[in-house]
Amino acid sequence: MGKDIKIKNLKKSFNRKGILNIPELTFRNGGISYLLGENGAGKSTLLNILAKIDRDYQGRIDDSFSEEEISLVDANPYMLKGDVYKNIAYPLKIRKRVNIEKRMEDLLEIFNLKALKNKEASKLSSGETQKVAIVRALSFSPKLLMLDEPTANLDKGAKLELIDILKKYNQGGTTIIVVTHDHSFFENLKGEKIVLEKLGVE
Repeated sequence: MGKDIKIKNLKKSFNRKGILNIPELTFRNGGISYLLGENGAGKSTLLNILAKIDRDYQGRIDDSFSEEEISLVDANPYMLKGDVYKNIAYPLKIRKRVNIEKRMEDLLEIFNLKALKNKEASKLSSGETQKVAIVRALSFSPKLLMLDEPTANLDKGAKLELIDILKKYNQGGTTIIVVTHDHSFFENLKGEKIVLEKLGVE
């Protein structure tokens, strides 16, 4: 059983301008949390810090997650050169997972992506790109999953499908943190709402 993510006196600046100043904040292990706040409040920056991508900050963050157990999907996800299959399989390969072909077969089936399997990632629509990025993030069953505006380019059906899948992963023990203002999340997937304000947390 992992432990909660505990933040103490977190400060982050860029070009001498303060971005984050969080005296204390806890994300419950195995829980679902929504990060809310206006543009410039540092929501995406906080996700990058929690994902251990951005280490240039002051303060302390205690958690039990290794980098290999964390997935972060950016608001504008980056696609690797190659097809959809290669993109989704990538996290499995770098983690040297066994039975990758079987896992990929299951993922493509579950997420209705068989028709896109061989499509070049560079030719995907914005909605397809977002979906592939989310499936890629889920492929190795991360212990901590963070999503930045994951439904921005998804239609209503795809949103509800994503929420249902996230619910199942959370029931399996995955800690989930989502930056969103999409009410379909709040209505269908209960979680704690955390409001970030510029230079603080409410």
